[in-house]
Amino acid sequence: MGLRIHFVFDPQGWFCMTMIVFVWLYNTLFIPKLILFPHYEEEHISSAVIVCYYLASLLCVTSLVRASFADPGRLPQNPHIPHSEREYWDLCSKCNLMRPKRSHHCSRCGHCVRKMDHHCPWINNCVGEDNHWLFLQLCFYTEVLSLFTLVLDFCQYYYFHPLTKAGNVEYFLYRHELAALRISAFMGILMFGGMSGLFYTQLTGLLTDTTTIEKMLNCCDDMMKPRKPWQQTFSEVFGTHWKILWFIPFRQRQPLRISYHFTNHV
Repeated sequence: MGLRIHFVFDPQGWFCMTMIVFVWLYNTLFIPKLILFPHYEEEHISSAVIVCYYLASLLCVTSLVRASFADPGRLPQNPHIPHSEREYWDLCSKCNLMRPKRSHHCSRCGHCVRKMDHHCPWINNCVGEDNHWLFLQLCFYTEVLSLFTLVLDFCQYYYFHPLTKAGNVEYFLYRHELAALRISAFMGILMFGGMSGLFYTQLTGLLTDTTTIEKMLNCCDDMMKPRKPWQQTFSEVFGTHWKILWFIPFRQRQPLRISYHFTNHV
């Protein structure tokens, strides 16, 4: 499957995404200069801490960019409908196109998306069948990076030894160290708290094989009952049975061919 780029021209979405990118840039640029590199030069921390921080930052921004610009599962104008599954397709009342069950029409994007979970303004894109795995990685690595940053801020306050060479820190950051740390801690608390709630909601949806839209519509009486093993649900979302690959945003997802009638219907 080739890489398909998806652009959404939404000013509100671009503004929200710009805020996320600003938070990432702030912590990726200032935290190493203010905390990591100076304390590494004075042998207060090892190089492994710096490598892990930049790795978490790289995984976070990669999942963000890919989730934002990946095709969430937009249906083509004339989709091929297998004869054995035609009864599991219906007609969208908004765009008058045939779509499989569990698809939904996004009013912001203006088209139907397969197994759409929701439209997220923070990535300026829908979360659907083809990019849901990237959105889950984004939630996870944002939590990891935010928690990592909060731990470093705390250590800078209370644990690390004072620097013996003020020249190890740029003059501007040295003069405004307290303000920079407070801004970083404030953004870290907001990001970690917000993502924790969102990630919990996403995980409960996966464990019950239910999308956010299905929860809002309350389409099934037994919605909260698990319908299949959690390993199967996660494998379908991430496109592989190899659990280690669930954490890698650099790969290309290969969807598992699962018939739509094996799952919930909307």
